[in-house]
Amino acid sequence: MDSNKNTQANSSSFDDIDKKIQANQVLYDQLHQSLIDETISKVEDENNKKESNKAEISFLDNFISKLSNYYSSNELFRYALWGFAAVFFATTILTIIEYPLFSGSVKDDVGDGFMFGGSEPNWVDTFFHTFWWAVVTFTTVGYGDVSPETHLGKFLTIIIMILNLGIVTMLTGAVSSVLVAARLKGDDKLDETKFHNHIIIAGWNSAVQSALRLIEANEDSASVVILINETEEEIIKRAISGFDRLDITHLSENFTQEGVLKKAFIEECGTFMIVPDESGLLPNEKPDEDKTVLTALTAKSILEDIQVVAYILDEEYISHLHRANVNEIVFPDEHIPHMLAKHVTDPGVPQLFDELITQEKQDKGIQVVSIPKGLVGLTHNKVSAYYKFKHKWLLVGYAIRKAGFSLEEQMGESGSPIIRDMIKEQLDSAGIKLSSDEHVIVEINPDDEYVVDGKHKALVLR
Repeated sequence: MDSNKNTQANSSSFDDIDKKIQANQVLYDQLHQSLIDETISKVEDENNKKESNKAEISFLDNFISKLSNYYSSNELFRYALWGFAAVFFATTILTIIEYPLFSGSVKDDVGDGFMFGGSEPNWVDTFFHTFWWAVVTFTTVGYGDVSPETHLGKFLTIIIMILNLGIVTMLTGAVSSVLVAARLKGDDKLDETKFHNHIIIAGWNSAVQSALRLIEANEDSASVVILINETEEEIIKRAISGFDRLDITHLSENFTQEGVLKKAFIEECGTFMIVPDESGLLPNEKPDEDKTVLTALTAKSILEDIQVVAYILDEEYISHLHRANVNEIVFPDEHIPHMLAKHVTDPGVPQLFDELITQEKQDKGIQVVSIPKGLVGLTHNKVSAYYKFKHKWLLVGYAIRKAGFSLEEQMGESGSPIIRDMIKEQLDSAGIKLSSDEHVIVEINPDDEYVVDGKHKALVLR
């Protein structure tokens, strides 16, 4: 009897616990779903704002933006625009100062018929006549059909002629620069309109083709690639024939030269990769890795903040590449012992690595994606919920851009060169890199309350 009572009491107790668990589970699901909805709505609101802002951009805004970009990138256009501005300014001032003179000159030259003033020249007619004089003066032609008479007008003319010397010299230099650049590019001139945030790979070996396959598999990566090496053209054509998404251009030139790198639009590229170059080598010959260091130094001299990835075979060159401020150094031998050990201690881990990295297929594997602005400032659990429920991706961690540490910047001019060199030597021997360049670090599976900022990119498993 007592046993039955105890059994009934226990059953009732378990029923109560189940009810509480179910009630709490419902509450948990509601809170969790609320979190998800809030996170996704933030991103969608941000996307809607972007779309509305795009719709508001007028034709004039686009034109001004393109003109501004062209102005900053084209030296010839910049100098020509400044020359035109100077001529226009001089014309305006002289029209005001010497109006009676130039007005009378218009009447003498044209006669009784005027485009704007009818029987008598007006201000517009005089302005165009003065503009003619300013252009003639700037170009040093000097027909002498009209000239200022007042002291103020002559003084202004002297200033204009002095300015003309500088402007004409700069224009001549810009034209010469364009002609020289065109001569350097020769018949292989590339269409610069498509080269922006592209990938440049300097050097050639068996690893390049594998890298291209992985780049093609990642839809989020750049599709425009320039290969720079001196391998025979037919070999390169056969190697790149199977790529559909990638737009690959081959430059058969020496990639250590500054002119060649500029020809590949290195100033506009997203990533510059240097690999051990086996171009023209016999099977038993080793690549000259001095070329890797020299190329890295050349690239950094052209554009200091360029993203450089260097692949080397000799560990001794790591310190040299650190001094060249290379952003990422790939040395495969250091990973081999770890992979061998994992085959023994943790079977399955190397296979997982192989599936995630080396066997990457379209829309599969570990990839780096940009984090929507609406998620910046939120915690890891919210960002993770967004990718899981919005895209069905697993958020593994983050790739974070960090600024380097420059000893020169910190010590300034007051620091002793001897002490600075001693510190550098000790740090180099310890394998510590000092660089003012940004580099990437990885944060794997952080705490739920970990805050994501604008320097983070998501590492997701698709």
